[in-house]
Amino acid sequence: MPVEMMQTHRRVAQVTDPVRVAASLRPVLERYADDCERQRRIVAPVMAALQESGLFHITAPRRAGGPGHRLITHIETVAELAKGCVGTAWAYGLLSGITGTALALPSSATDLLFRTGDELFCSASALTGKAVAVTGGYRMSGRWGYGSGCLHADWALNGVMVDTAQGGEAAMAFLDLRDAACRIENNWHVAGMAGSGSNMIVADDLFVPEALVLWTGRAPSADLLLTMPGLEPRDRWPMEPLFPLGVLAPMLGAASALLEGVTQAMAGRPVVGWTYASQAGSEALVGLMGRAAIEIDSAWLHIRRAAELLDDSAQQRVLTGYDKAQIQADCGYAMELLRAAGNRLMDVAGPGAFALASPLQRLWRDLNVGTRHNALNAPLSIELYGRAIAGMPSNIRLLPDIAPAPAWATA
Repeated sequence: MPVEMMQTHRRVAQVTDPVRVAASLRPVLERYADDCERQRRIVAPVMAALQESGLFHITAPRRAGGPGHRLITHIETVAELAKGCVGTAWAYGLLSGITGTALALPSSATDLLFRTGDELFCSASALTGKAVAVTGGYRMSGRWGYGSGCLHADWALNGVMVDTAQGGEAAMAFLDLRDAACRIENNWHVAGMAGSGSNMIVADDLFVPEALVLWTGRAPSADLLLTMPGLEPRDRWPMEPLFPLGVLAPMLGAASALLEGVTQAMAGRPVVGWTYASQAGSEALVGLMGRAAIEIDSAWLHIRRAAELLDDSAQQRVLTGYDKAQIQADCGYAMELLRAAGNRLMDVAGPGAFALASPLQRLWRDLNVGTRHNALNAPLSIELYGRAIAGMPSNIRLLPDIAPAPAWATA
C-alpha cells in the first residue's frame, strides 16, 4: 500500500510474533471447529478474532506498513492455527497470502483495491476465465472452482485467458466479488476440509480495469529482480513453489494436533480385550506413536528446506528449475508422510476415535482430504524429482523447466 493510502486508510497490522498470536487463538478455533465444519466456512466469532489479531497482514511488505515476515513464518502460523481448526487455517492461509500479494502491488492497483484498508483477497488460479478488451479494461466471465476463503473475501485474484492480437494470453485478474456481476456458487460439499469454504466463484461479464490485470508472461525476470533496488524478500519468491507450500501448511498442523491428542490420551485409554492397563503399556502402540512423530518431524524438515530456498537462496541467486522440482518433491513427500502419520495415529487411538463426538476423527478426515490435493500428488511429485535428476522432461504444467540436472547425475 503506498504512503498516500496509509494516510487515508487504517494502517496495515504489525504483528511481531504471529506464531505466538496464532497459538493464543487455538482455544477459540477449537471451540468453533464443529460449527466451522457444519457451516462450511470460518464462523463469525473466529473471523472476528482473526481480524482483531492482525494476522491477515503478516506477509504484507514493510513498504506497505506491514511486518514483511518470512515465508516460513507464514507456514508456521497457518500450521499453528490448524491445530485448532484445519478448515479455518486453510482458508486463512489463502486469504492472508493473497492479501499480502495485493498489498505489495504499485499504487496504481492498490488505490483501486483498498477502499477501507480491511479488504481480504482469495484466489483461484486456474485459467478458466475468459476476457476481452474494452475501453479502460476488460470484460471477464468464467467459473473458478476451489475458491478457498471466498465467502470472506472482497476480491478474487483469478486466472484468465485474455483475447489479444497474438491470441490468448494468460493473466491473473482481480475480480470484485461485491459487484453484482460476481457470485459464489455454494457447492463445497466434501468429506473433509469442509470448513475451508472452497466454493465456486462465478463472473458474468464483469468489468475489470487495466490496472487490475497482472500479465503472467510480462513480470520482471528473476535475474532482473536480483538487481532492482528497494525490493523485499517476498518480491523475489518465485511463483511456482508458493502454491504447494501454502496448501501444505494446514496439514502440518492437523497432523501435529492428532499427535498431541493421541499421545495425551494414551495413559488413560484402555486397550479393550487386551491385558494392558492402558495404551501406554503397549510397546507396539508406543512405537506406532513414535513412528508417527518422526514422520511429522521429517515432513517439517522437508518443508523447512523448501522454504529456505525461497527465504534465503532466492534472495542471492536465481533458483533453477531443478531447485523448484526439489521443492515440489519436498511438498509431495511431506504430504505422504503426514497422511501416513495420521493413519498410524488413528490405529493407536482405536475405534472410539472415529465417533463423531471425537475431534480426532475430524482432524483425520481433514488431513486425508487435504493431503490429496492434486497439485501435491506425492507419487507424481517424486517422479518429477526423478525426472529432474535424470535430465528428463517435466511432468507438471506449472513447471515446464526442471533443468539443469545435478552434475553428479550426468558425469
